Amino acid sequence: MYCISVIIPVFNAEKHIEKCIDSLLSQTLSACEFVFVNDGSSDKSQSIVEYFQKQDSRIKLINQKNQGVSIARNSGIAIAQGDYIGFVDADDYVEKDCFQRLYEIAISKSVAIVISNYFSSQEGHTFTSKALFRENEVLNSEFIQKQIIPYLIGNDNLNAIWNKMYKRELITDNQIWFPKGVPLGEDGWFNLNCFNKADSVFFSDYVGYHYVDVTGSATRNFSGNNYFKRIEDDFQQDFSSFTNQYLDINKIELLKAEKFIKNTIALLHEYFKEKYQINSKKRNELVKEVFNSLTTRQIIKSHFVVLFSGKSKYEQIILLAIKYKINVLLTMAIEYSKFRNKSKI
Repeated sequence: MYCISVIIPVFNAEKHIEKCIDSLLSQTLSACEFVFVNDGSSDKSQSIVEYFQKQDSRIKLINQKNQGVSIARNSGIAIAQGDYIGFVDADDYVEKDCFQRLYEIAISKSVAIVISNYFSSQEGHTFTSKALFRENEVLNSEFIQKQIIPYLIGNDNLNAIWNKMYKRELITDNQIWFPKGVPLGEDGWFNLNCFNKADSVFFSDYVGYHYVDVTGSATRNFSGNNYFKRIEDDFQQDFSSFTNQYLDINKIELLKAEKFIKNTIALLHEYFKEKYQINSKKRNELVKEVFNSLTTRQIIKSHFVVLFSGKSKYEQIILLAIKYKINVLLTMAIEYSKFRNKSKI
């Protein structure tokens, strides 16, 4: 019997997957199985995994047609045999004691989910994450329901699954799967359902996962992607079947609106960054899309007073610019913010 099943979705990861595999096979906790799900790779990823599989029987390999990362992870969950389930992306890697440390915490504290900090490498810079809730303490179901669930609905930065380890029964007994056909936010939805059913969680100060940005996610392509549409789609997620004794539908809608405004303001800032070289005509088109969006108008109409009262002076100016569709006010506010930030460096 395995202590942990580690699920690794793979799609055209030949450049980085060997480092990932080496880190997994070097784990100090030997009672791990490693479930690689090859999601229709067209490079050498499959043959690389097969090579290591011949050397270590703990490696399991599923080959399937390309169906996306959610289906790949679900395929891994379906055959997992470990008491706990962890996830690793094929271009990331972990410290040798990563899963031993997480498993020891899970067993000694008898918790359903263990969350660790992680190293993140982007554009040549590395930083270490910080826990979003109290560290090294068992947090019970009441705390989860009152504090963590609202946070998950209203924010993105607890969504990652690869710095967490889940009790397998939590997932299988409650039939929790990654959603199919969701354009983004599948990790957040999975976590929301897992945390909502968990009786206890533990945020550890241990740092053992290395997230490596190799896809260029830190650099946006505004000519080929509609990032605002993604924010809109995320807001439109249906919560009608979601139950929480401390949250009614009105509170959930407000949390979703908070997240929408937060992500929209961040995106508007991106439009003005010099590195993207967006000309004024294109920028005006992008800003107009935000101003005129039916989702934006709905949120401003329903939640403006509450959203406005909880924001800084700067954010209030941005909100006023959005409400009254004043592009020049938005431009002045963001350019002034850029100037102030530069002067602090």
